[in-house]
Amino acid sequence: MDRRRLRDFDMGLLAAALALVAVGIVMVYSATRGAADASLSGLAQRQAVFAVLGLAALVGALFVPQDTLEILAPLLYGLAMALLVAVLFVGVGKMGERRWLDLGVLRFQPSELAKYAMILLLARWLARKKTKLERATHLVVPIVITLIPFGLVLREPDLGTSLMFPLILLPMLYWAGARPVVILLLLAPALSVVLAFHLVVWLVFLGALACLLYLSRVLLTDKVVVFTASVVAGRVSPLLWAHLEEYQRHRVLAFLSPEKYRFSTGYQLIQSKIAIGSGSAFGKGFLQGTQKNYAFLPEQHTDFIFSVLGEEFGFLGCAVVLALYLYLVLRMLRLAAQARNRFAGLVIVGIASMLFVQSAVNVGVTLGMSPVTGMPLPLLSYGGTSLLVTLGAIGVVLGMGIRRMEY
Repeated sequence: MDRRRLRDFDMGLLAAALALVAVGIVMVYSATRGAADASLSGLAQRQAVFAVLGLAALVGALFVPQDTLEILAPLLYGLAMALLVAVLFVGVGKMGERRWLDLGVLRFQPSELAKYAMILLLARWLARKKTKLERATHLVVPIVITLIPFGLVLREPDLGTSLMFPLILLPMLYWAGARPVVILLLLAPALSVVLAFHLVVWLVFLGALACLLYLSRVLLTDKVVVFTASVVAGRVSPLLWAHLEEYQRHRVLAFLSPEKYRFSTGYQLIQSKIAIGSGSAFGKGFLQGTQKNYAFLPEQHTDFIFSVLGEEFGFLGCAVVLALYLYLVLRMLRLAAQARNRFAGLVIVGIASMLFVQSAVNVGVTLGMSPVTGMPLPLLSYGGTSLLVTLGAIGVVLGMGIRRMEY
């Protein structure tokens, strides 16, 4: 690498990422210290080892030219999809789930790799698209690229992670030039699925959608496709609900009425809110969290690690961590805006979107603002695959940032 380019290295972005990794190791240590479950001992040390390996992945990714990533995107996507298929047959997990491949020394979660493989392939296709994304037919290929990993991860089953794929697609389409009204119309069938559970609300939604379509400058055939898809999606929503796993339906019901399910699926949300609320402004102090120490908090070293942070470091600690995430995402968007290479800009936007959405959903779950999804907090939650792949992706962003003036 040309040493003159090192002056363009985004040290602030790297520092924010490393700070979050350090906070994560400290919080995993706190969440697992003195746990009755012997299998949790030593997880902080394992997380530290994964952090070192992740830093090696970051440095390695830093030196990979963006042209090479663009060429390899279809191959990486195919490999990720093959691993997602393999995990359905030989994967391991708990409660009937198949989410990890057991490699002996560690468990690898293919869905983490699939998110970044999808971002690379989407960026390659959108970067080479010469026409504007104004018609429904222009969106067929990006939607297919997204729906394949979405469907495979949903089969594991992992509803929370599967929803990440379409949520990454939307900001990438916007960055590629799709008009906001086109993206809103793309969301219409998904909104119809949710709103159809209340007939009056659903009918009002369809009426508003019809007005929007009438007023929008969209081709008549596209208007018919969007409205028909929304009606069909709403009509089949009871069928989709019936096909959810029982524990997934209970999670949604517990989100809507946590007190009613306080001794079952609502227990997690209630204990999480108690932990965060009891932390008050400055927290109870490091290792002093009572909800955590008495094991009232479920999954406190993974999905609910933000609750441990809130209990021990209070509002101030939570605000600092959220500020670090916001800083990380904004620095990435700044690099994307400066990138002269269209592929590089789209990749950075995809990775920034993934970090933002996953962080927002995880924090939303711990605050009771979203159903429990089983989604970890990037860079903080315990998890080797997530930490390795996320740091590797940050290395890709930093490398593209150094080369952002290249076409």
